[in-house]
Amino acid sequence: MRRLAKVSSVSIGVGAAMAVADVSIVTLALPQLLAELHTTVEGVAAVLAVYTIVLALGLVLVGAVAGRLGRGELTAAGFSLFAAGAIVCASASSLSLLLIGRAIQGLGGAGALFGCFELLDGAGRGRRAWLNIAILAAAAGPALGGALTEAFSWRAIFIVQAPVGALAAVASLKSGRSADVKDASPAPPGQASARSRWAARVALLVLSAALSAVLFLLVLLLVAGWGESPLKAAIAVSVLPIMAAIGSRIRTDPHMRAVLGCLLVGGGLSALAWLPQAKLAWTIVPQVLAGLGLGMALPALTGELLPERTARQAAGLLALRHVGIAVVLAGLAPLIASQLDSATRHAKLQGVAIVLGAKLAPREKLELAPELLSSINESEPRKSLRTALASHRSRFQGSDAIAYAGLSRSADATLLEAIASAFRDAFLIAAGLALLAAATLALQRRPASIALLGLILAVLAPLVYAYEHAQLAPKAVALTDACGSPQLPSASGLEGAIQSVAIKALDQSACHLGINREELVLVTGDPAEARRFAHAHHGANPRSLTEIVESLL
Repeated sequence: MRRLAKVSSVSIGVGAAMAVADVSIVTLALPQLLAELHTTVEGVAAVLAVYTIVLALGLVLVGAVAGRLGRGELTAAGFSLFAAGAIVCASASSLSLLLIGRAIQGLGGAGALFGCFELLDGAGRGRRAWLNIAILAAAAGPALGGALTEAFSWRAIFIVQAPVGALAAVASLKSGRSADVKDASPAPPGQASARSRWAARVALLVLSAALSAVLFLLVLLLVAGWGESPLKAAIAVSVLPIMAAIGSRIRTDPHMRAVLGCLLVGGGLSALAWLPQAKLAWTIVPQVLAGLGLGMALPALTGELLPERTARQAAGLLALRHVGIAVVLAGLAPLIASQLDSATRHAKLQGVAIVLGAKLAPREKLELAPELLSSINESEPRKSLRTALASHRSRFQGSDAIAYAGLSRSADATLLEAIASAFRDAFLIAAGLALLAAATLALQRRPASIALLGLILAVLAPLVYAYEHAQLAPKAVALTDACGSPQLPSASGLEGAIQSVAIKALDQSACHLGINREELVLVTGDPAEARRFAHAHHGANPRSLTEIVESLL
């Protein structure tokens, strides 16, 4: 009998962990979602945001009906709905249907988590289990989702969730017991006074918003920006939950832990804004800081500085956290989409400048530049560039092959720097939110001197990363001023003379249109750029101008 009860508790705990992890579990599947569902960065962010919003609202509203159902029935109904939503998501053939499934999952997850708190005795013997579920599951979500996506596909994430939810529903019915929800309970030792609880609530809201940058932005940078495989990215981001688990074991004054944790999260996010190179190793230190901060701050805020003795209190804190995540997702996703589009376009123009400056035949360069750079896809820029570079490599032999290899490395490095710049503002905004959470708490009571360590790390880590970025980042590729003195590629002899004439003709045409040399070359081979150009220049056709240059070659 005791063994059966333990199996039931494990099933319920795994189901609850899945409901919390679902906030971030699909982040490493975002590139597949972008391609298969033909959507945008905002669209895939909605896959996360819809679940988060519905879960937050559901946690608040489920209390109204909680008294009419026993905890077992409420939890079982929630898990059943969560499993049904997973089936809808797994079979979705459009973004709209996927979002409907996510909303169903969010509503089911709210009912399940509300009931789980008492079934697992989250305020008593099951306190450690509840903290692991509430804090570590979301951090572990990307790693779990990435492994499933790499091994199978993004649909596997939801296929796995359906039986997990069903088993948890059955276990909830077997171990459920009816219990009245109490709105208040005596504060445990060390609980914050009523006067300072508002500051802790603000800090929890703002810190949760900041952490979404790690759960969403970092993963999006790795898989969509850098082109890493879901499995490699999953292994890399597993640092976050491991360090959060370590941080949650630290036991000191809760106010000090909360302030120190927020400072560490801020330092880690600031360092992510200045990653020196597109290498997974550079993400480890920022994740160590953010993970430790997460593990220290959230347990201190939930259950110590803020009461978490009843299911209603636990639901309120979970709702507050998910409101913060949803708000940041809604705000940062459009910012990232806009900046990524702008940065990718600028990188294309810089890529044209790199190709035109390469030691290749003039006609070869004019043909190659638009063919290479027009293939860059905003949803997976590095992957698409690498594919294009590989497809043209066989065209070159001898010294031309060496020149092509050089321009390939330069184009890749330039694109990566452009991608990093597109994410920088969002990481810095998130870091600012974490530091705001620390300041809100510090204003209520002077933190212990050890919190100075967190402040030092919060400043030192981004300074070191910014310095290394300045040393290792590629030198910016300047675009030409077509109406100024022509910047001619270095070449000698007859080929150099022909190339100089062609470039001057290009510059004259570009100057006439009020654009630069690189843009003129790009619009000849990129239909999207050509349409943009025609719209901006009242239907002008740049192809007629570049034909003059081609005739010289």
